[in-house]
Amino acid sequence: MGSGPHRGIVGRYWLGCSGWAYDDWVGPFYPPGTPAGEFLERYAQVFRTVEVDSSFYRPPGPFLVRRWAERTPSEFRFALKVPRDVTHEESESSRAVLEGFLQSLTPLRSSGKLGPLVLQFPASFRATDAPRLSALLDAVPPAFSLAVELRHGSWWTPATRTMLEGRGAALVWSVVPGTRPPAWVTADFLYARFIGDRALTRFDRIQRDKRPELVAMRERFDDDGRSATTVFAFSNNHFMGFGPGTVQVLADVLGEPRPDLTAASRDPGQARIDDPAFSGRRGG
Repeated sequence: MGSGPHRGIVGRYWLGCSGWAYDDWVGPFYPPGTPAGEFLERYAQVFRTVEVDSSFYRPPGPFLVRRWAERTPSEFRFALKVPRDVTHEESESSRAVLEGFLQSLTPLRSSGKLGPLVLQFPASFRATDAPRLSALLDAVPPAFSLAVELRHGSWWTPATRTMLEGRGAALVWSVVPGTRPPAWVTADFLYARFIGDRALTRFDRIQRDKRPELVAMRERFDDDGRSATTVFAFSNNHFMGFGPGTVQVLADVLGEPRPDLTAASRDPGQARIDDPAFSGRRGG
């Protein structure tokens, strides 16, 4: 096992934020003056997983992915959105974009840090596009864990469930305005996303009470989702106003250890004062 705050941690729930590079987090989460190059390393001192939102807009290059792998603990997991050029565009180049994206993830796969990939589709994507969804499910090799976010109600049919089960792809349990996916378990893991509207523009503190929605999801996990041994759950800033604080509330609701947000303020590699490893490092 690796060293660091997540050493030896196991459990059903992998809780994190959608992204880590937010200037509004400097002060309430990252120490004042923290350069962007340190954000990920500090984030990984608090959480053991992250959903990479930026890959949706632009596929990451191999050098960047290697840096991600090098700057995170061995137990850390990255979930990544598949580029929108794959999910939102139907063109001859889409297959090449997908293949290049999957190849770029080699450093995460080889280090055991790659979590699920997410096919996120727009609300306009309807069940009449089922052949396209089927083709994309086939295009992602089975070695990659896959989650699929569908938002249009036309998808909530037995045919869709069968398609996802056949690939072993998880239906994303989205908490987002305008949709409510069914609580299907179509893979050996669950994937939940807590996504707010775009009304909030600053992300430095909790600004909305969404605990009832978190409690409702816990009940889904415990009831409909009880057969899944692993649950990935991510919140963006828009849901309650501050991603890290939202994950703290979610952990409380789930009865999980509360993430220590102050750990992001410690220098990377610095032990907690109450960590046994800290003894012997002090002088005197």
